[in-house]
Amino acid sequence: MISNRDIIIFNDDWGRFPSTLQHVARVLLNNKNRVFWIGSLGLRRPKINYSDFLRALQKISKVFLERKTESKTNEIAPIQIDPLVIPLHDIKIIRCLNTFTISRKIKKVLKRYKANNPILITSAPITHQLVGRLNETCSIYYCVDDYSKMEDAFRSLAELEKKLVEKVDGVFAVSDYLFLSRKPKNSRSYFAPQGVDTDHFTKTMDLADEVKKINRPVIGFFGLIAAWVDLDLIYDCVNKYPDYTFVLIGKTDRDLSRFYKCKNFLYLGAVEYKYLPRYASAFDAGLIPFELKEVTLAANPLKLLEYFSLGIPVVSTNLPEAKKFSSLAFVAGNRTEFISMIELAVNDNNEESNRKRIEKAKEYSWNSITEKIFDIVLNIESEKLRHS
Repeated sequence: MISNRDIIIFNDDWGRFPSTLQHVARVLLNNKNRVFWIGSLGLRRPKINYSDFLRALQKISKVFLERKTESKTNEIAPIQIDPLVIPLHDIKIIRCLNTFTISRKIKKVLKRYKANNPILITSAPITHQLVGRLNETCSIYYCVDDYSKMEDAFRSLAELEKKLVEKVDGVFAVSDYLFLSRKPKNSRSYFAPQGVDTDHFTKTMDLADEVKKINRPVIGFFGLIAAWVDLDLIYDCVNKYPDYTFVLIGKTDRDLSRFYKCKNFLYLGAVEYKYLPRYASAFDAGLIPFELKEVTLAANPLKLLEYFSLGIPVVSTNLPEAKKFSSLAFVAGNRTEFISMIELAVNDNNEESNRKRIEKAKEYSWNSITEKIFDIVLNIESEKLRHS
């Protein structure tokens, strides 16, 4: 396992939600690496609404107010860098200005901490102009989503991503779709499957109060309730199974009002990551009800392995990455099949089947995934240095 290295990571804000690279970063930190974490890059066009206004204020406060980066828990935290970013990435002169301000702030922090021979990892398509500016020994694009297909994506995102793919020293992608569509000319592209924190996602009898006394069986979903979560499909399931309790956990700004008249539906809002197992341990089946569109066909949902690690049957729509686990998960070919599979999943919630799911999840621990990825990264770095 890589250790005692300085690693620069461009991703979303630290701690906002448990993203792929945050899991990877925690493994790196626990192995005595020093991580410089850059968030607040603004990967979608802002809207004129209260939510985006509040988010902008939060970002501005991070930029201009010095803050300690120590974790409030015993967890080792990265060194967080919040540069000033103008979220107008479709305008070339703004991109150049952002590149200047971001690189200047990062260099200042790297100098303060006497960073040495850093490795650069980015999941942000807008960062291609920063590659080569930070004295990194090698650069990696860690592709976790097709951001260009997301709601409110910048028009220039696809073209900026192409430039990034050709500029970095290697590309890792979390799904076959992303792997096949983001191949650089240097041929250094690799599949990096999603992982799971098996120590964290362990079934517990210490259930949260909100789920202790609800009627079984419990059909649950946790995660961001984003635009691609098929609420129509969930609603049909709720009505099809009046004797099952459906629980949704996660942040959302979508309208759930039609569900509130359903006596077998419970929305619990956002729950802190550290408490999720206390809620999900009540599930008799976990849902991945994603609409089939470009952004989800390119995705590799983290929650499938998290459900598995808890020993929970999974019902998913027909996502390519979910189909790889069809021997243990229920992957529906259409809406009717998805609804019917919920009952099958509940009936498959038994000790033997769930033991197999837990064993499968252990094969994808974040420690194992991160070690394999950085073995390749170090080889890329070594090869680059030999030819420099």
